[in-house]
Amino acid sequence: MLLNYHEFGQGRPIIILHGLFGSARNWQSIARDLSCNYHVLTPDLRNHGLSPHAVTMSYQDMSDDIIAFADQLSLDNVIILGHSLGGKVAMTAALLHPKRFSALAVVDIAPVSYPQNFAELITAVDALELKSLKNRTQAEKALSKVIDDMSIIQLLLQNLVRSENGFRWRCNLEGIMANLSLIGQFPDSLKNNSYRLPSLFLGGAESNYLRNSHNITIYNYFPAAKIKMLRGAGHWPHIEKPKEFLKYLKNFINSV
Repeated sequence: MLLNYHEFGQGRPIIILHGLFGSARNWQSIARDLSCNYHVLTPDLRNHGLSPHAVTMSYQDMSDDIIAFADQLSLDNVIILGHSLGGKVAMTAALLHPKRFSALAVVDIAPVSYPQNFAELITAVDALELKSLKNRTQAEKALSKVIDDMSIIQLLLQNLVRSENGFRWRCNLEGIMANLSLIGQFPDSLKNNSYRLPSLFLGGAESNYLRNSHNITIYNYFPAAKIKMLRGAGHWPHIEKPKEFLKYLKNFINSV
């Protein structure tokens, strides 16, 4: 599967993987900042952005996509960074192919399975009548009746694009929805794997996705991990606290 991607700068490669319902565009500002010293690549994961659609969407599948992506561009000595869903893909790729990556950075996610809380999301998306939709404001109002988190609404609306026949979802929404239960998990098949090279787990102190209770599991998979929490940030620390986020990230990648 040939992933769509954006590319910035030259030097040692950094692959950045976005979260659920995101795309390569979400990381452009961070990528441009890092591109002063690095070759930064931001692919769209399968079923997201402009990358190909697929029925299957396991972490093994998405990890294989990233390895094929690195092979396609002849990337060596790669630093891989991922947020949320992308963080789980990055961890899976590092655990399955430890020799392919020189360092790992994971943003606000842990190598654990999370409780399923997607029912509200599925209901909201299914209720959105694209054929009768006149503008994005109308879509925002409709989604806000079911979803009370504006950041999630805005993330979803990034995937809503206008075509000749009205609005459509750019991502493979049906494929993503069918795999939500699997996406919430972390592969049990990896329980005996470990990645012993430098790893950074950078989370938002106000988020529930990366907590102290996850530390033992993180160290079991990633013995060399460093865990940092950004005060005042939630699940999107790279957006909510970009200066602090870049400070920690640059200190890490410049040291490996």
